[in-house]
Parts: sequence; C-alpha cells; structure tokens
Amino acid sequence: MSNPRFTPRQAVGNRLRARGESFDDMRVGKKVLLTWTEKWAEQLADALGATPAPRTMFIDTFWIRTVDNDAGGISVAFAPIGAPGTIMLMEDMIACGAESFVGVGASGGLDADHPVGDVLVPNAVQVIDEGTSAHYPNPSGTPPIADQGMVSDLTTLIEKNGGRTASGDWWTTDGFYREMTDDISRHAEAGVLGIDMETSAMYRVAEYRGVSVCNMLIVSDELWTDWNYGIDFSEFQTGVTAMQAAAIEWAKS
Repeated sequence: MSNPRFTPRQAVGNRLRARGESFDDMRVGKKVLLTWTEKWAEQLADALGATPAPRTMFIDTFWIRTVDNDAGGISVAFAPIGAPGTIMLMEDMIACGAESFVGVGASGGLDADHPVGDVLVPNAVQVIDEGTSAHYPNPSGTPPIADQGMVSDLTTLIEKNGGRTASGDWWTTDGFYREMTDDISRHAEAGVLGIDMETSAMYRVAEYRGVSVCNMLIVSDELWTDWNYGIDFSEFQTGVTAMQAAAIEWAKS
C-alpha cells in the first residue's frame, strides 16, 4: 500500500517551525468561512470581529482571521483560486482543527431560471473537470456531495436574508477560459445549475477527511446564452449582501 510521503500536519508544522512558531500559536476555528475574494473576506472578518491568526502558508497573500468563542471559534480564510490551492489551505486548516467549511464565492450560471444575483448551493457535483479530486480515494464511485444538513440550513438562511436561491447538480472545472458552448449546452440540458473551480475537490476532501462542507456561490455571469457578466448589476450586490448575511448567521449558530 502506498501512502503520502508527508501529511498536511507535518507540512504545516515545518512551515511554523521555520517562522519560530508552533501549533500552540495557531488559531483556527472549528467553523470556517472560506472565500476567494479578498474584499469579501475582509467584510466577513470585520462583521465577526475576527483578528489575524498565523498563516499556514509561507506567502503572505492568503490569510486567516479568527474570532475565539466557547464553541471552538470561527475563522475566515482568504483562499487561492482553483482546486489545488484551495485544497492545500483546506487541508492545512483541517490539520489545525477545522471541522466545517462554507465556501462563499461566485459562479457561472447555466440555468435561465437563476440569473445574476441568485445564490446557488451546489449539491452533487456531476461533472468534474478538475484534477485534484482524483488524488483522493472514492471507493463508492459516487459524485462529491455537500453535507445535506448544511444545504438545508444555508438555503433557509439565504432566503431569510432576502436572497433568491436554488440547490442542485454542479460542474467544477480547471479551465476558466475553456467553458465551451457545446459543454455548457449539454450540461444545462442535464440539469446542471452552475460552474465553479473548487467545489468538487472541496466536497471530495471533506468526505475523505470526515469534515463537513457546503458552498454558497452567487451567479456572477450567465452562460446559457451570450455571455452576460453581471458583477456591476444591482441584483449581484443584493445577492452578495444576502449571501454574506447567511454566512455570518451560519458561523454564529
């Protein structure tokens, strides 16, 4: 049987040691809000009163801020875009005690019923076009899937905070600039709601490591017809507000 040459905990320990720190210095909450937009990360951290915590990576670009509480703490993580970097950070945080994750991000929409501003909750990732997931065992052969209790909770919280939402099948890709029209049509016809670059790997790692995860991804652009990029739309800003409010309420629950 082959095993990884080193574990996430060993890697984090070595990085900490190189900075004169140890795991005793780490402040990673049991609950994590993980986002790929630094402005959103700062807004979430400020809303929670989270303060800077030691980073798990060598570089300063990506960071963690944590608020301590009696339930084990809440961390906000600013993560690299794409499955490989996101999973590296997620694995690091699991090694430091994180138990549940909510990804707070954006997505391309494939369903005309859910335009820019709707907050989608990926359930089962039926189309996996990224390479990281395959490095984690999947003996059952089932698609990566969200924690079902979190799907229900987040859907309720999005709606409570005034957002439009839906949950369903998903597509994750490594090829941001290779979202091809024939693939979009085929997957849309199969009922896939949207596309991103991290969800399938996050769900697969959560299954493997025994933690829980569910993402909330606002539709930033519509792909079912001519490309409609909408981050400057009022509907997008309204959806972001609802998504962030839902994330904060989940974190505090």
